[in-house]
Amino acid sequence: MESAKSTALKDVGLEASQVQFTKEKLDTDDGVEKYEIEFNYNGYEYEYDIDAKTGTILEKSKDLIND
Repeated sequence: MESAKSTALKDVGLEASQVQFTKEKLDTDDGVEKYEIEFNYNGYEYEYDIDAKTGTILEKSKDLIND
């Protein structure tokens, strides 16, 4: 999990101390284990799916948080 979080943060150039994690989950999709990581930073929500075995980013998105 920590490696997956580091991968997501490195992808956007942030440190763990700068973000608020809202989801950290190990899930299986079509037989592939993946980490689902979500965090907020500067008015945006970032979502990542990261392969649990290889550490490869499978999907990612960035959306504006609407309050």
